[in-house]
Amino acid sequence: MLRIYKIESKAFQAVKKVLDDPERVEETAGEKKIIINEFARAGYTLRDGKTMGFTEEVNYLYIKTDEEFFKKNEPKILIEGVKKLEGPEFEKVKTEIEKEAEGAESGMGAVFSGF
Repeated sequence: MLRIYKIESKAFQAVKKVLDDPERVEETAGEKKIIINEFARAGYTLRDGKTMGFTEEVNYLYIKTDEEFFKKNEPKILIEGVKKLEGPEFEKVKTEIEKEAEGAESGMGAVFSGF
């Protein structure tokens, strides 16, 4: 399952904090609990809209993983200033991000193949 979120500048730091939350062990009342960063484990792509050729000053978060992940973790990032994309806007951003990723992969292939 693939989802893309449009993040306005006012929400960027809050979303980035969730994405960058370090994995750790917390101890409460003698109980140890492992805190896992589900976003880091699932993998995501975060891109600036301007560097992708869009005019708006926004960022896009691209996540491709299973539905269970979204049920559990999507509420952490769906805050004011974050919009889940759908329709033509979703397709346009998806195409740009995937095109960029393919370009990076083919560039790495050229490095390892000796050009």
